[in-house]
Amino acid sequence: MSSARATAPVFVVGSPRSGTTLLYHMLLSTGDFVNYRTETHVFNSLAPYAGDLRQRRNRERLLDLWLGGVMLRLSGLDAAEVRDRVDDFHDAGSFLRLVMEMMADRQGVPRWAESTPAHLLHLEQIGRSLPDARFLHVIRDGRDVALSLEKQGWIRPLPGDRRRAAFAAAAAWEWMVLEGARQGARLGPAYRVVRYEDLVERPEATLEDVGVFIGHDLPYDRILAGAVGSVARPNTSFPQAEGGFVGRWRRSLEPAEARALEGALARGLDRYGYPHEAPAAGSRAWTRLYHGYYGLRQWTKRRTPLGRRLADASLFAADVPDAYAGD
Repeated sequence: MSSARATAPVFVVGSPRSGTTLLYHMLLSTGDFVNYRTETHVFNSLAPYAGDLRQRRNRERLLDLWLGGVMLRLSGLDAAEVRDRVDDFHDAGSFLRLVMEMMADRQGVPRWAESTPAHLLHLEQIGRSLPDARFLHVIRDGRDVALSLEKQGWIRPLPGDRRRAAFAAAAAWEWMVLEGARQGARLGPAYRVVRYEDLVERPEATLEDVGVFIGHDLPYDRILAGAVGSVARPNTSFPQAEGGFVGRWRRSLEPAEARALEGALARGLDRYGYPHEAPAAGSRAWTRLYHGYYGLRQWTKRRTPLGRRLADASLFAADVPDAYAGD
């Protein structure tokens, strides 16, 4: 393993409710990574809200937001020390590296990782800003993700879509993972897919493979001994469900609903090798409509002056819970 790979930052990304929190907390449980149990939202919200960080006034705006809420509190850093570094970053990546390395020094650990699911849509930008970064894209069966997102109420159907919300959530999952795959392909060997089902059912072998990829030993017994967060307390949107975390859709959907959902998700399921019985169905028209909507929104956020209006500054409020909801 090269020394560069063994110290490179690691980004754990994926659709919400896909298992990103579990893998991230497994890394933290080794005791070798910065223990910062929150999503940073640097690329998807913080930097877009602040504006061009080559300008000092925008860097100060970014620091005002970051220092004014939960992000600073969870970091353990001194606000004055961070503010004194206002001229030591010039873009989202250099800011994130700055504060994470400050945390690493304070905690006495050699390395840091980050897990904001929405950063899946910014892989190319992150790769340009942090060229040594490694990316772990956690993929979970879209049918399970759709039901979990539906239960959380995070995805709202578009006007006119009278189907249950799981269909809108399924379309969001498919668009996000396919866009992540498109960007990930351009990162070459710095990008790796990790299946949630493998992580749950074959953790030792999966972690060994991940460890080789990021240049870090990830012994499962050590992770269990130092368990933090989701490793110690498995997170689920269905606390009373039986049968484990994998394939829950089989127990939660009627056969007709399952076939309809599979038809809407056929492209994404096929892309990642999830078997399904139903062929692509007429509901793919709705799926394509959602893809267009999300794509336009993402383009607007990144390419137009409206991007700052679409950035969610509330993510950095002082009363945001200490640990994110997870997967």
